Amino acid sequence: MAVVLWGQRERVVPETTPLEVRSVFPHEVTPGQYQQVSQNELQLLASDGWELVSVMPYVYRNEEHGAELQARAVVTQTYPAYFFKRVRASGRR
Repeated sequence: MAVVLWGQRERVVPETTPLEVRSVFPHEVTPGQYQQVSQNELQLLASDGWELVSVMPYVYRNEEHGAELQARAVVTQTYPAYFFKRVRASGRR
């Protein structure tokens, strides 16, 4: 006599921590002109409990420099975007 039992363990789903996310992008001061995110703004977020997760280029801007009669050098300026996360407090939304 053979007895076959099919058993399956109860799945334990780990509790997830609710997170808030925030993105900070360079400021467009006039059409096509950007300003870097200020160090003070980043410091404020850090002191508020936001953890920096990622930084990536958001705007690439090519500018020509030099005298107009000569071959002008092209300079590329990068304006990064910053991405943060923090644990959501029970009272926050």
